[in-house]
Amino acid sequence: MRSKVPSTSDPGPRPGSGRVPYHGTDREHLEGHGVAFTAEAIFGGQIGDAPPRLFRIYGAGNFIEASAETAYFQIGEAKYGKPILDRIVEPAMSLSEAARCALISFDSTMRANISVGPPIDLFCYRKDGHGQTFRRRFQEDDPDWVRIRAGWAEGLKRAFADLPDPGWEI
Repeated sequence: MRSKVPSTSDPGPRPGSGRVPYHGTDREHLEGHGVAFTAEAIFGGQIGDAPPRLFRIYGAGNFIEASAETAYFQIGEAKYGKPILDRIVEPAMSLSEAARCALISFDSTMRANISVGPPIDLFCYRKDGHGQTFRRRFQEDDPDWVRIRAGWAEGLKRAFADLPDPGWEI
């Protein structure tokens, strides 16, 4: 989305504050039905020749910016797929490699938690692209998604089979 925004120096309060009016009107009703009222977002972009910036906005409206220490952001159910990202993601990765890694992270989460599933929306932005670089929605039967999941499962089995036998007599 193109916008006439002068700066990305303080994006957190703007997107984060959008939920405040709804919080006052809807929180009590939702919490009365056992639904926590919270929302998180990933917000990013590039303005002019400035470097692209990426922010994770928390439910309370506070935010953090991507940096060398936070090479990626993940929202939603994170505990199952995060170890994949932690072991594989590196700053020098190509966007294609990073996208594949994100997809196998989703696969691990889906295998561990039945409440997580397709569709999976993937959006990539290339520096100085000033617009969408790649966008794709993966459904359960998408041929690329099926191939990536199968390749990951087979690769894990091969990696396990290649582990050294510790020689334990159990």
